[in-house]
Amino acid sequence: MGSGYEYKGSTNTPISLRKRSLSITEPINDITTKHLLADPGNHPPEEHFKPRMSKFRYKIREILYPFVVNELPVLNHFQKTFRCKFLDEYFVNTANLGSHTFYVLCLPIPRWIGLSRYSRDLVFILGYSIYASGYCKDLWCLPRPKSPPIIRITHSEYTTKEYGAPSSHTANATGVTLFLLYLTFVVYYDETNFATKILVSILILLYYFTLTVGRIYTGMHGLLDIESGAIIGTVCFLIRLLLRDYVDNYLLNKWWFPLVSCLFGFTLLFTHVEPVDVCPCFEDSVAFIGVIGGLDFGDWLYPHIFKSANYELPYSYGNNIKITLLRVAVGVTLVVLWKSVLTIQTIS
Repeated sequence: MGSGYEYKGSTNTPISLRKRSLSITEPINDITTKHLLADPGNHPPEEHFKPRMSKFRYKIREILYPFVVNELPVLNHFQKTFRCKFLDEYFVNTANLGSHTFYVLCLPIPRWIGLSRYSRDLVFILGYSIYASGYCKDLWCLPRPKSPPIIRITHSEYTTKEYGAPSSHTANATGVTLFLLYLTFVVYYDETNFATKILVSILILLYYFTLTVGRIYTGMHGLLDIESGAIIGTVCFLIRLLLRDYVDNYLLNKWWFPLVSCLFGFTLLFTHVEPVDVCPCFEDSVAFIGVIGGLDFGDWLYPHIFKSANYELPYSYGNNIKITLLRVAVGVTLVVLWKSVLTIQTIS
């Protein structure tokens, strides 16, 4: 299979990293041996975490940590029972449905087809899910499932540097799933027949099952991670649902709204908890809070420039399917090109 996958394993003795050609069918030979403490959250609690945490914060970790330890045999049994080549390929690739690149490409699409409000909904749900899950990761400092015995299967070296609970993939998947089900059974209830609702629901639940169970299968998360992530995603969805009309129809029309939006974002970032170990969660929070601030400013500015009633683009996807597909194709292409240019500039 080549070296497209990263398999992570750990031992209790300091051994230097050893990179080798990887084969998805021979997991035992695919372990990159490294020291146990290379993963954040695995240091001895009394020596490493207690001196660096407040009493309240350490107490929370002390309560949650046994769940991480006790579920390890269950996770190990699950992985050994169900691992096969097809599922390895399936789950490691579908994990990209929760990646930054996927969000960058897909979140603008509702706007291009005349559904601007849904784009705002998704950005808020995903953005605050990322912030809340990242905040809790850095607050609790809980490790991912210990590897070995768990074998981690991932394309992303980046995500292995984060703490475990809560799972941001699960938080996002939960928020998106609830939102799509809300559209199916509330917003478009009268416009779709029963068979369509069932088919759409199956596809939505398949997406949810794929992302959540996939995190356990690939060894990236445990049960506590999934459960806490699901709670965060649910809360973010409900908050957006409750506040969307007030924010979008009232606050967005105020002259001071962009300023308040930016100040709120800065407040969230400046009050973000400091992790004990090096963890990139804060970088993700900065990125998504920046997206939310930019979106708020753009949607506030749009009606002032184009003299329209609101921020929604005057286009309906049903008028011309060919034009709609062309808009999406051109939009995705431009986003890919722009992202490539930014990546090249960052590297140089």
